[in-house]
Amino acid sequence: MFTLEQVANICGGKLISERPLARVRSVVIDSRSVQAGDLFAALRGEHRDGHEFAREAIDKGAHGVLAARELSGLQDTVVVPDVLKAVQELARFHRSRFSIPTVAVTGSVGKTTTKECIGRLLAQSLRTCVGYGNWNNHIGVPLNLFKIKSSDECLVLELGANHLGEIAFLAELTQPTIGVITQISPAHLEGFGSTDGVYEAKLELAEEVFGRGGTMVANGDDPVLARKLSVFSGSVVTFGTRRGCDFVLSGLETEKGWIQFLVNDRVTFRLKGHGAFNAMNALAAIATASLFRYDLHEMSRWWHEMPVLEGRFFCEHWPERDLFIVNDSYNANPASFEHSLAAFRNLAGKRRALVVAGDMLELGDRAVHYHEALGEWLAKSGIEVVISVGDLCQHAEKSFRRLRPAGRWFSVKDSLSAAECLEKYAKDGDAILIKGSHAFDLTRATTRVAPTPFC
Repeated sequence: MFTLEQVANICGGKLISERPLARVRSVVIDSRSVQAGDLFAALRGEHRDGHEFAREAIDKGAHGVLAARELSGLQDTVVVPDVLKAVQELARFHRSRFSIPTVAVTGSVGKTTTKECIGRLLAQSLRTCVGYGNWNNHIGVPLNLFKIKSSDECLVLELGANHLGEIAFLAELTQPTIGVITQISPAHLEGFGSTDGVYEAKLELAEEVFGRGGTMVANGDDPVLARKLSVFSGSVVTFGTRRGCDFVLSGLETEKGWIQFLVNDRVTFRLKGHGAFNAMNALAAIATASLFRYDLHEMSRWWHEMPVLEGRFFCEHWPERDLFIVNDSYNANPASFEHSLAAFRNLAGKRRALVVAGDMLELGDRAVHYHEALGEWLAKSGIEVVISVGDLCQHAEKSFRRLRPAGRWFSVKDSLSAAECLEKYAKDGDAILIKGSHAFDLTRATTRVAPTPFC
C-alpha cells in the first residue's frame, strides 16, 4: 500500500525511522485489530488516547505509527500535526490510484441495507469492494477506502452526516460516479437545523456526482427531492411506488420470512427477510444495478438465492418460551421507528405486543414533537406494554396514555433496568420489539428473557 517514506510525504509529516522503505499493508485505528504490516493511526478518542497503545501496536507487528507527537523510544513513527487529517489524506491518495465505478449511498434511513443489497447484486459479475458495516463518517469512510485492491472492479460505500458539509467532504474523498438517496426524513436535526437542512446535506452528494458526469438514483416518491434534483443538470433514475418512477414497486407481500414484490409490473422479486420497508431498499439497489446493464429477470434469479441480510430488524424466535423478538436497536429516527413499528405489528399478528423504546436523539427543537408522535404510533399500533429508556420518552408516554389508557408503560433508567422489567412483564408467546438510538445500547434489554443476548 505505502512505504513509511510515502506516508510521510503524503501527510507532510516527519519520519522517525531507520527503514523508510518498510511497507504498510493497511491503516488501522484500533490496536486490538492490528496485524503484521499495518500502520497504526493513534487517534485521540472521547475516552482514550491512541498514543497510549502505540507500543502495543508495534509489538503486535505494526510496521509504523502515525502520531501527533514523537513517542519516546519508539521508531517507525510518522509525526503529523493532526492524525485524523493525515488518515484522510492517505485515504484520498489511495482512492486516486483506482479508476473504477463508485456507488455512494446516503439518506436518512436504509443506507446500510441498500449498500449491502447493491454490493451483493454487483458482486454477481464484478469484483466489488463493499464498505464495512456502517462505517459512513469522517473516520469510517477513509478506513473503507483503504480496503480497495488493484483487482477490484467496483466500489460501494455509504455516506452519513450529522451536519452540513460532511457529505460534501466525504463525496469529494470517495469520487462517486453514482449517487443513491434512499429517503429523506427528520434525522440529526441538531446539526441540520431543519428538514430543509437534511435535504441540503444529502444533495451535496448530487453536486459531487453531477460534477463528475455521473448519475443519481433517487426516491421518486418524494416530490421535494425530485424538485430539488431538477435544479441540477444531470441524469436521474427514480424508484418508488409512484407510476412515474423508472422502477416501480407494486404487489408487496410479506409472509413467513419472505418479502415479495413486483418491479414494473412484470418481474417478481422474492427476498429472504422481514420488514416490508426493506422492499424499497431492495428497489433502490435494483435501480442502481440497472446502470451496470443488469437485467431484471437476472437480478430476480440471483436475489432468490441470496442469504438473508443480517443486522437491522433482526428477528429471532425462542421456542422454549415461544417468544418472537425483533432487534432493531442500532439507531432510531422518526421514519425508521415508524417503519419498524409497522413491520413489527404485521409480524406479531395475534401475539401480545411489547416494545422496548429508547429516545430518538439529535432531533433538536423538534424532539418533543416527534416523541409525542411516537407515543401516538405506539398506541394506535395496539402495543400493550412499553418499556422506555431516556428522558424524551416521557413525552411519548403522555401521548400513549391519552390514547390507550389500558396500556402499560414503564420508564426505566438504562438498558439493564429494561432487561429486568422485560423479564418481569414478558409472557410466553409475546412479540417484543427493541428500538432506540444506539447510545442506549438496548441490545442488552433481552438478556433476561432470551438465552443469549443479541450481538
